[in-house]
Amino acid sequence: MRYRSKKGFLMILVVVTVCSILFYLMYSGLHNSQKELSFWIPSIVIMLIIPLLLLWILFQTYYKLGDGKLKYVSGPLRGSIEIKDINRIIKNTTLWVGLKPATARNGIIIKYGSYDELYISPKRADKFIEHLLELNPEIIVSDEEDYASI
Repeated sequence: MRYRSKKGFLMILVVVTVCSILFYLMYSGLHNSQKELSFWIPSIVIMLIIPLLLLWILFQTYYKLGDGKLKYVSGPLRGSIEIKDINRIIKNTTLWVGLKPATARNGIIIKYGSYDELYISPKRADKFIEHLLELNPEIIVSDEEDYASI
C-alpha cells in the first residue's frame, strides 16, 4: 500500500520562498541586462533546476509497504528497508540529523538494524504504523516522551 507524505508548513514556505526569489532574480536579470542571452543561459539553467528539485521533493514523496519491504521515494532520493529488520518506531517526533525522506516535522523515526534510523512523515501515520505492525508484530512502538526517558 502507498502512503503519501504530509506537507509541512515549513517545507511549503521554503519551496515558495526559494522559487520566488530565484524567479525574481532570473526575471530582473534578463529584463535589465544589456548582455546577450547566451551569457545568461547557465544561470537560467541553475535557477530552474533548484525550484524543480524542490517541487519534485514536495510532490513526489511517498512510502510503500509491500513485498516485505518499506520503500521510500522523495524526489531523487529512493531506497528500501526490510520490514523484518525494523525493531522500533518512535511517533510524534522529528529527527534533526540523518536520512529524512520527509516533507513535514512531527513524523516517525524508524529504527532498523543495529544503529540505523529513518525519519518519515506519512500523512496517515497511525494507519501506516498499524499496517507495519501487521507485517511485523515484533516492532516496539513508543511516543517521543517515552523514548526520551530511556
